Amino acid sequence: MQTTQNIRFAQLDRVLEAVFKDGNPIVKEAYSEFDSPTKTFLDVDALRTDMSFSPGQEKTFFYYAIYYPDTKGTVSERKINLNPGAVVGHSYRHTQEGWGLIFLQCDYRKFPIVKCRIAVNSPERASKWSGSSPEMSSPDSWDWKIVRRHAGRLVRLLRKLSKEVENDSDRPTAK
Repeated sequence: MQTTQNIRFAQLDRVLEAVFKDGNPIVKEAYSEFDSPTKTFLDVDALRTDMSFSPGQEKTFFYYAIYYPDTKGTVSERKINLNPGAVVGHSYRHTQEGWGLIFLQCDYRKFPIVKCRIAVNSPERASKWSGSSPEMSSPDSWDWKIVRRHAGRLVRLLRKLSKEVENDSDRPTAK
């Protein structure tokens, strides 16, 4: 299940609040900064602070992994050792792994429009790919009904917010 939608920066707070609305999630960077531990965001204020943006700022892409404990799956953090010289001055970073993790991506390159994407594996996709990642726990350990419930709630909100943007652009402007 996934969707990519364009929303206004002013609407982004509704998405962040929805992430924390239900299920006491653990939100982490999907990939840490180079040579740094992964940041964890325990509440909407911490996530909002990390995602703060000003036009002209260098960082325009934010990527998070959301784990809802009621989904019962196993999440792990893997250290990625970079090939020497691949990223000058850096040697590693961390990533989050788990078949039922929900990913949130926010791209600010067209600010004040934010391109938001919610993505999560289906149980079928996770089962198909599980053989290629034997270090990860079985996809069967996840409660996929609850994964779909959380992901679906966020997907529906993004689509609704995108429709609001579309509806506003359809209105005639005053002269």
